[in-house]
Amino acid sequence: MKHFHSIPLITFFYLCFAANCEAQTYVSIFGTENTSWKIPFCNLDIFDVTEQVSNSEITYNSYVYKKIGTSHAAGVDYSLNSISSNGWARENTNEGKAWFLGTIETLNGIDTVEYLVMDLSLEIGDDFLVHESFGETDLSIIDSIYFNDGVKHVRTTYQHWNNDEKLTFIEGVGTNYGLSYMHNVYNLCNCLLSINKDLLQVYSNNNCLPTAGQALDEPKKLTLYHNPNGNSITIDNMSGNGTYSIFSVLGEKVKQSAFEGKKIEIDTRSLKPNIYFIEIDGQILKFVKK
Repeated sequence: MKHFHSIPLITFFYLCFAANCEAQTYVSIFGTENTSWKIPFCNLDIFDVTEQVSNSEITYNSYVYKKIGTSHAAGVDYSLNSISSNGWARENTNEGKAWFLGTIETLNGIDTVEYLVMDLSLEIGDDFLVHESFGETDLSIIDSIYFNDGVKHVRTTYQHWNNDEKLTFIEGVGTNYGLSYMHNVYNLCNCLLSINKDLLQVYSNNNCLPTAGQALDEPKKLTLYHNPNGNSITIDNMSGNGTYSIFSVLGEKVKQSAFEGKKIEIDTRSLKPNIYFIEIDGQILKFVKK
């Protein structure tokens, strides 16, 4: 009789369960050796496609992070700053969650913070908090959960004002806005063009070029400057009569009006101190109300 063999076998399964020796629940958003993302960047008269790369790790506060930097001809720049998509990312594949740590600009200066950027465990009706610039937040709701080719998608109600698609968490990808969408607030093209894992493309979005047509048309460059009194801005070099709209960094429309002529002065006394974007004459300009 060999019943004694069952004792260590049962003990093994018990210890494995107690130690959480379970199979991976969700596919990792990273490749085994390297991962690369292509993300469009647009602001003012700038339009470009940047490539983010991750091929190294760092341990911080007992967590293992993937370092994400910007690819250049001379190599990869991993420096953290408030105007790039660089940062550190970590994930929990058992829970389907991902976090991004990066640098943001606040009213008190530059700070480095970490935000939860993906959560595949959420159910329809659950909340998800989207962090915006200068401490602002947007509480979104999960409105749809679906599968494409076996890949889980969790869609939120959050939608960047310059994006036709709602923020969606995608298994094995991250989000359709990329990973740094809560940090890189100066990018008005918040979307993920493609992702490669170990040189194999696993995701692409051909609609992720919202201002490509404008860039190819090479519109006339507008000039915006702040007036000395601090209560107005002037915009010059426009094509003619039209309508302008001013948006907060949250995408909320705070002012809209018609204008005439090629040069206008806009009263900003009703605006609170913050960063704003004005859509005018087919272009988007940024200004700061102090």
